[in-house]
Amino acid sequence: MKHYLYIFLWAFIFPAVSIAQSEQGKVRSEKFFVGIKGGLSIPTLQSGESENDWNKDYASRLGPYFGGLVEMTLSLHFSFQAELVYAAEGGKRDNIQPMAIPEEYLDAFQKAFKTDQDYLFANLYSVSRINYIQMPLMLKYHYPVAAAGKLQIFAQAGLCPGYMVQAKQIVKSEKLRVYFDGDGKVEIPSNLVYSFFGPSIDTVIDARDDLHSWNIGFQAAIGFSYQTDKGKFFIEGGGNYGFVPVQKTDAHGKNNIGAGTVLLGYAIQLSKR
Repeated sequence: MKHYLYIFLWAFIFPAVSIAQSEQGKVRSEKFFVGIKGGLSIPTLQSGESENDWNKDYASRLGPYFGGLVEMTLSLHFSFQAELVYAAEGGKRDNIQPMAIPEEYLDAFQKAFKTDQDYLFANLYSVSRINYIQMPLMLKYHYPVAAAGKLQIFAQAGLCPGYMVQAKQIVKSEKLRVYFDGDGKVEIPSNLVYSFFGPSIDTVIDARDDLHSWNIGFQAAIGFSYQTDKGKFFIEGGGNYGFVPVQKTDAHGKNNIGAGTVLLGYAIQLSKR
């Protein structure tokens, strides 16, 4: 984790200080903003090269993204922005996917079907809700485009540490069908499935013990802001990606978090000198 912090210092903090020093004469006044932002997070889980039956085929889900920010101008076109936000991460699957055999049934199941498999496949709908408190630290570039400089376009990027506050796996299937293979070609008779699992599944699994509590990643966004007498309104679209795989072990493969975001916000100007 330390080397990511070093990367941030060299890539963002030191250049920000240099920009502030080199453009001191160009900025008319230092401004300090405090604001709020909120909107939609569209996360998914990336499996990368570790793809297997357990961690592949995740699609995006929808979730909230909201929090507060502080922004300090460094020069005429650059500022530093720090945020504290609640960010929905995770993903969803709605297909034939692995299903663990409950431990109390495992021995009987393996004997009945003469197999050493400890999991099967089933038609499941599963949602991974892995949510974080994140603190993006970003260098921001803004440039006036219209309305006598009040309308500005901006781009921002930086590192994003995060602490996991929720990790739940919601698993459902109204008419359970179970297979020996992931392609759904070898189905287990329903009467045997129901004797082991019942006709349906509706359960919530707490996965926090299996996942890393901390992550760090990259975040970026582009957008527009409009300056008013007391502050500014803004709209932005961006995304984030976690460098650290969420799983503590590779027993079920590795996934990285990532999300697109669409946000609205308002920041009030507190000081000017």
